[in-house]
Amino acid sequence: MLQKETAANPGNLSLTERGLLALNMIEQAIVNTQRGVEGIRLRDLTDEEILAAVENAIKNAETEESGLIYEHGAGSARITEVSRRIRSGLDEMSAKISAEARPRRSEALKALIFTREAVKAHMRRAAGDAEGSRGYLRYVTLFSPWPEEETRPILL
Repeated sequence: MLQKETAANPGNLSLTERGLLALNMIEQAIVNTQRGVEGIRLRDLTDEEILAAVENAIKNAETEESGLIYEHGAGSARITEVSRRIRSGLDEMSAKISAEARPRRSEALKALIFTREAVKAHMRRAAGDAEGSRGYLRYVTLFSPWPEEETRPILL
């Protein structure tokens, strides 16, 4: 879908293997926020909120790369929560993976930009209802299994 969308405006949206690790972590953080895994649950999360959160995460990553320690604010607490979960997911991944396999900051930033473009593409597909669109969220949820501890049967 992104290849069709970018045909008119060709840019390099390809990701390296490390960038794909970062992309996977970003998508998992978004899905976990919607499902309420390891934090608050935002069941009615929309693509518009995800886009704002990813843009905020991009601003924070760019600021961090410049050497400043500053956290950009977001439009709402929900957007802030998604953005915070994305950043903490990337930080946790960096701590767990060896330095040779760990995505560099530039690759994580490129994965964030890729995510932003994917969300925008889904919102364009929603045409008239871009504000209430949830196409991107539904798409990434399809490829994200529930954690095992969340799916165990609970006996009362």
